[in-house]
Formats: sequence, C-alpha cells, structure tokens
Amino acid sequence: MISVTRVVAVLCAGVMTGLLFGDWLGASFARAQLPLPAFVQFQQIIHYNYLKVLPAFSMLALLAPILWAFLVRKRKSDAEFKILLAAIVAIAVGFTITFVYNVPVNDQLESWNYNSPPANARELWHPWEIAHNVRTVFWAAGFLLEIIALTVAAKLNTETTN
Repeated sequence: MISVTRVVAVLCAGVMTGLLFGDWLGASFARAQLPLPAFVQFQQIIHYNYLKVLPAFSMLALLAPILWAFLVRKRKSDAEFKILLAAIVAIAVGFTITFVYNVPVNDQLESWNYNSPPANARELWHPWEIAHNVRTVFWAAGFLLEIIALTVAAKLNTETTN
C-alpha cells in the first residue's frame, strides 16, 4: 500500500508541476503576444480541456501525500515524515492559490465572447498570471520535496535490509 501511495503522490505532483511549468515556460509567452480575441479563444480552449483532468489530478496530488504521511506517521522523528509534511504544505498552498485566484479568473474568462472580448481583458487576466507563477513555484517545491522524501525512504529501507 505504501509503495503505491508513494508512486501515485510523486506521479500526480509531477504531472501537475509539469503542466504548470510547461504553461509558464511556453504558453504564457504566446498569450502575451496573441491578439485579444485569439488570446481569449486560446485560453477558453485550454481551460475547457484542463477541466476534464486537472481537478482530479490536483486532488489526488494533494490527498496521496497526506495518505503517505499517515502511513509513515508512527515514525514522527523520521525525516521522510517531516519532509512529507513540508511537501503537503507546499502542494496545499499551490492548490489553494488555484482555487482562490485562478479559478475565479478562469470562470470570468469563460463568460467572454472571444469575438468581442472586454477591452480590459488583459488587465482582468493579469492576476491569473501572477497567481500562476506563484502556484507553479509551490507545486514544484512540493514535487521536489516528495522526491526527496522518496529518496530518504529508499535509503532507510536499504539500510534496514542490509
């Protein structure tokens, strides 16, 4: 059970980090250069498709390390547990930023007609970009911390079996 939980946690955090980092590294530069109608249409398409998978992945990415920590909680002095707690906090912050800042802007964007978007669409979108950059850092930190926790766990398992 613990091995599957670890794999699911690291895999989901990695997928979320990859999606967010990929958007930050690529699509964000394209968004800044697109004409306003194309920008709105582009984001509506992305938002529509991400809504199919991202809520489940992000929820699993948050819950799996919580379960992982629960399963190793008896070793509270264990570095794996402490690192996992930090990873959970980082992922929870990234998760919260998404729902507090990004989702409301996405919902607003979905109501726009891309053929005649609001003149201040980019101004309305700007907080999304800032929140996206911040959440990407938190998700990446959580992912990295999970990898470190996994490495610590593997080292401990190797030491106990030798």
